[in-house]
Amino acid sequence: MNTLRFAIATCLLISACDSNPTTPGSGQEPFDSLTVDASSTWALVRLGDPASTVSAADPTTSAEWDIGFFATSVMLNGGAAGPGEVVGHCLCANAGATDDQILALVPAAERQRFLDVGMARVPATPDDWQSDALAPAIEGWYAYDSATHIVSAAPEKVWKIRTSDGAFAKLHVIDIADAAQAHAGRVTIEFAVQDAPGSPLGAAQTATLDASGGGRVYFDLLRAEVTDASDWDIAIEGYDIRINGGVSGGGGAGAVLADESFDEMTDASDAPAEVYAGDAFGGVFDEHPWYRYNLEGNHQIHPTFDVYLVRRGDDVYKVQLVSYYGPTGDTRQITFRYALLTE
Repeated sequence: MNTLRFAIATCLLISACDSNPTTPGSGQEPFDSLTVDASSTWALVRLGDPASTVSAADPTTSAEWDIGFFATSVMLNGGAAGPGEVVGHCLCANAGATDDQILALVPAAERQRFLDVGMARVPATPDDWQSDALAPAIEGWYAYDSATHIVSAAPEKVWKIRTSDGAFAKLHVIDIADAAQAHAGRVTIEFAVQDAPGSPLGAAQTATLDASGGGRVYFDLLRAEVTDASDWDIAIEGYDIRINGGVSGGGGAGAVLADESFDEMTDASDAPAEVYAGDAFGGVFDEHPWYRYNLEGNHQIHPTFDVYLVRRGDDVYKVQLVSYYGPTGDTRQITFRYALLTE
């Protein structure tokens, strides 16, 4: 099934079970739905009756929003993401489902799973709730041995990179030296640059970024040199590798974890544009992703239909993301169900 057919089928299934999916407050269902455009910037939503999109010049300093969407990323207004003290919890009934089972899920059938969630499912223990922290697009690049306290590289993790200049690259970390509790020390990366989509990858190069001095060390992949905050693709700070996109920078860079080894990869530009993710803030939606990707080899996003609880003060909402596609197949048109839980 191609993206357009999948989107139209999904839309019809949503319409069949949600009385008016993009017009909250209809009163015809015990929940409302909202569709947001998460294609070009963060779509920020204030949950309520009904929920509504809001604007914020800097989401990290605004308490006017509760949940935000950009591409496939979802963040809550709490922790590092903002001052709203919003926290989340995943009920995750489908966490153990196989990929084939996820492929078989449809919005109409998963409606009942959403309806069945009531106040009895709300955890009472504070530790069961998560606030947001930085969720880098490039993570898992090192391993820590708790017995020996040794930090080592994880070269098997390879990323396809879209640079801030519109080029592409493949990248992995091949060595870590002099790591300490506060920083990863000297981090050696191996990378190869691809000037344009579909063009050949250049020769592999290496560079060592020294994170031991504190602050960020910026690096430009095209120039293969350490640079400054005015023109960069990746940066290392402590134990974080940041990319110049999303919450870490305005360069539009992005990264996606590859399923090929560094040597096997011949094209870093062949993933769909929307999966080259920038950095985000994430908590429960990062630890328990709301979708699975590329299950049929066609680069589609498939919701898991798990139900999340979102708490703001004394109010607890249940939220279920049901589609990533608009009626005509446009990506990043996210539809979600929501309802305030009451006794």
